[in-house]
Amino acid sequence: MKISRTWQARLGRSQSMASRLGRPAVLALAALAGLHLVWQFLFGSPVDVVGPARTVVNKSAVVSSFAQDFVSVWLTATANDAHVLTGFVAKDSGGFKLPTTPAVVITAPTVVAVTLTGLAGKAADAEVYSVVVGVTQRPYESASPTRALYRVPVLWSKYGPQAISLPARVGGPGPGAMLPMTYPVALAASDPAFAAVSGFLTAYLTSRTSAGGVDRYVTADSLISGLGDAYHSVALTSLTAIDAPPAVPADGESVQVLARVDAVTSQFAPTQLVYPLTLQGVGGRWVIAALDQAPAMSVEDDLVPVVVSPGAAK
Repeated sequence: MKISRTWQARLGRSQSMASRLGRPAVLALAALAGLHLVWQFLFGSPVDVVGPARTVVNKSAVVSSFAQDFVSVWLTATANDAHVLTGFVAKDSGGFKLPTTPAVVITAPTVVAVTLTGLAGKAADAEVYSVVVGVTQRPYESASPTRALYRVPVLWSKYGPQAISLPARVGGPGPGAMLPMTYPVALAASDPAFAAVSGFLTAYLTSRTSAGGVDRYVTADSLISGLGDAYHSVALTSLTAIDAPPAVPADGESVQVLARVDAVTSQFAPTQLVYPLTLQGVGGRWVIAALDQAPAMSVEDDLVPVVVSPGAAK
């Protein structure tokens, strides 16, 4: 059907108007969307991720516990315990070859590593985990202990965990490497910082009242409290610092130190402890501001691989 010139003019004006109004409208909508995102970021309620996380099964924890129990039972199982192992792994055609007495005595089984290696099943409805369990073991009770690692492949599904096979003994992640700690300044026993740290460690680790309470040695906001009679006695054998601390510190001045301690247990057994600490000046004297989580390490030296002698625990 042929359109008259009048309608052609009307359609042309409509298209022109739509073109003029369309772009600003799109820009306005985009701006509003951006403002909404900013408003939600600044003033909106945060997305609740804690609630759902509490209701979801921590599969890694379940798989880890399962593998740890499996290794503990397997290492100490005897021929009379074969039925117990079937609760962890399906019995293969060869059966379980177990000794008449426990092969080893074990202590301190711990999970060293858990790795999700992939999915399995036709519907990808199962997960395959590799769990490494470490134990301290000895052939008999009075023998010297050694550390051993065992890897367990575990299949997780809606039916629960199941070991895919018997464990495999494996090596560790390696002996590691070292870097120097950065406490080059040795402090004498006559240094005020040395006296402050010595008094603190005595009050912190023992119940001896001669040193006074821990409160006199720490800052008000340190949240450090004593451990009671954790040790019979302690002695500060050396104290080194990142920088030389002044005898009379300014308020708020701080320095990091490393304390080496000889301690004696209630059974009079000697032991050694090392404490990285942060000291702070308060009222012209040094007090402890924090028990540092780790010593200060060099950022200028290269790593030096640790060489382990044959037969040493890894």
